[in-house]
Amino acid sequence: MSRMTSQYPERVYATTEEERQRPLTERLRPEGMSAGWMLAGLAALGLGAWAWYYFGPDVRRYIKIRNM
Repeated sequence: MSRMTSQYPERVYATTEEERQRPLTERLRPEGMSAGWMLAGLAALGLGAWAWYYFGPDVRRYIKIRNM
């Protein structure tokens, strides 16, 4: 038999009155992720997509020529 464990067991079940006042979605939100990191990741993905769109054909052509 497999044992099922919750990912956030200590935060789902509120133990103090202050924790009970907070909505469940706040208690389940990951503490380490901030909006700044999310924005930086999206910016990096966007920059990478733009670079591939702009430089991709030339890079592919250069790699083909180099491998000849």
